[in-house]
Amino acid sequence: MAPAAARLLLLVLAVASSLSVGADALRSLGVGDGATAQGDYAVELDATTFDAFLTASRESFAVVEFYAHWCPACRNYKPHYEKVAKLFNGPDAAHPGRVLMARIDCASKVNIDLCNRFSVDRYPLLLWGRPPKFANIKWDRKQEKSKIKLIDDGRTAERLLKWINKQMESLFTLDDKKYEKENVLPNNASDLKQVVQAIYSVAEATAHALQIFLEHNVLVQ
Repeated sequence: MAPAAARLLLLVLAVASSLSVGADALRSLGVGDGATAQGDYAVELDATTFDAFLTASRESFAVVEFYAHWCPACRNYKPHYEKVAKLFNGPDAAHPGRVLMARIDCASKVNIDLCNRFSVDRYPLLLWGRPPKFANIKWDRKQEKSKIKLIDDGRTAERLLKWINKQMESLFTLDDKKYEKENVLPNNASDLKQVVQAIYSVAEATAHALQIFLEHNVLVQ
C-alpha cells in the first residue's frame, strides 16, 4: 500500500470516528445505555457518583432533578420527567448527546449534604447547566451570574421540553423518534450536532470505499 494512500485512509477513518459524537448518549463511568434496571431513562446518581459523573459527561447540557422518593408530587412528576429523558438518554434516544437527564433522591441519607449544596428547599427541584458546572460547587437561587439555572417552568413534560428548547434554541418535540435514515439531514438541520450526526454515515461510507480502492491498488502514491 502506498504511504500517501495509507495516510489518507487513516485520516478519513479518524474523521469518521470523530463524527460519531452523540451516537452513544450515556456511556460515562460505566452506566452503559443510560437507562436503569427499572427501565427509567433518567440517570439515578448519588453523592458518591455525582461530581465525577457530571465532570465526565460529554452531553452539551444537563438537567438534574432533586426529589424525594416519599414525595407524592415527585411520584406524579416522574412520568413527565421520564418522557423528556427518553428523548435524550438511552440507546433509542431521538437526540443523544444533547442533554443529560439525571436524578438525585434527597431522602437518601447519602445525599443530604449534596442536596444542601444545591439549596434544595422543595421537591421536585430542577436545575439546568453544562454538566461540569455542577461538579464541586455550591449553589443557591440568590446567586448572581451563576452558570446553573433554576428551571422555573417544568411542571409537565411539554413545559419542560419547551423550557429546554428555549435555552438551546432547538425545536425538539415529544414525538421525535430515533433518526436512522442515512445520508439525509433531519428536519431540525439548524442544530449543528444533528448535522454532524447525519453526515456521520457519509464519512463511514467514504472510509469503506477508500478501503476497497486501496485493497485493489486503485490509489497510488
